Amino acid sequence: MDSESQNTTGLSAELSTADISLETLASQFLDEYRQWLNPSIEDYAIAYPEYAEAIRESFPVLITMEQWKGNREYSRLLYPLPDEFNLKQLGDCRFIREISRNKTSISYEAIQGGSNRRVAVKLLPWKSKTIPRWRDRFKLEARLASRLKHQNIVSLYHSGEDQGYCYAILQLVNGVRLDQIIQYLSDENKEIPHDEQTEAVALTLTQNKWNTFAGIGLQIAKALQYSHGRGILHYNINPENILLNCEGQSWLANFTLPQFAEGVLKQQSAKVLLYQAPERFKDQHNEQSDLYSLGMVMYELATLTPAFETHKRSQLANHIIHNEVLRPRKRNAKIPVDFETIILNCIAKSQQTRYQSAKELSLDLVRFINGKSIKRRTRSHDSTNKKWSEFCDKKWFEFWKKN
Repeated sequence: MDSESQNTTGLSAELSTADISLETLASQFLDEYRQWLNPSIEDYAIAYPEYAEAIRESFPVLITMEQWKGNREYSRLLYPLPDEFNLKQLGDCRFIREISRNKTSISYEAIQGGSNRRVAVKLLPWKSKTIPRWRDRFKLEARLASRLKHQNIVSLYHSGEDQGYCYAILQLVNGVRLDQIIQYLSDENKEIPHDEQTEAVALTLTQNKWNTFAGIGLQIAKALQYSHGRGILHYNINPENILLNCEGQSWLANFTLPQFAEGVLKQQSAKVLLYQAPERFKDQHNEQSDLYSLGMVMYELATLTPAFETHKRSQLANHIIHNEVLRPRKRNAKIPVDFETIILNCIAKSQQTRYQSAKELSLDLVRFINGKSIKRRTRSHDSTNKKWSEFCDKKWFEFWKKN
């Protein structure tokens, strides 16, 4: 990964091991941590062996203190947003209507400048000076997103700060979120009100649905193949971050930074945790972790049921780390065997038994769509390795609950 990617260790090239104090290293480490660069304590210890013992002992304390500050700041973001937000314009964008909102952002449809281009504006709805860490995170995520130019990734045109608020100007997708589609399809009696666009997209998807569902997975896998090739992971793939239209095109949105889950993982809702890979609870994430999340999305799309059904975070974490999912065809026998196999190869507990890359997953999805036999089959674990892995996972889960 390059120096702008999310997993940089952040060691400054200009710092020499000669005549450098532990205090200077600690200051540099904190600067990198506050910039969401995810510095590695072990990399520092290896680079400066004369301070290795002190680094390993003291730097975790620095992180704990910063996380405490960050958690205090994050708690402000949990206050309910007002139903009406009085801003009518940011930068050269005039707001038309609110599109969506979550705990940390509001998105608007807007018209941009003299070009009259219709765009989406994502707003961090707190004054930037009151949430400096999250302001910096927002800006860095915007910078990452601006580097991604792909037909299945929502484009970011510009980001800035105006009237004390951070915002990003994005491609306006004429579609709906995948979670809205899943909710519509699972509502057999149509007791929940749905808008016309959601109904139109859902009806389109149900035509030749298994190939269509696989096509959604393929487009997102292609987006990941592109971003992974540029050293950028997503970290937060879930149905709310996938958009669809009536023509069957899919877009991946909202790429995040690594510490989004590592710093505040335990504060996330069960709805967010559900799609996180087991290794996330060990503060690990790689390309296969993104594929796991995509697999969990395809599982829910195919079965119209979450892989693990609990709203309690500790129970959900336990399921993710220790328990196997119910095979999709146990929930719906009409799911094609090969499509089930693709899903299970994405969400295997062991990274060694998952697809090794988004390209490998894409190739199997293409073969399935074309009516050909897929290449990758589910593999059983070696019993000794499985027992050792389960032992390690148990220890990590106990540590995660205590901390």
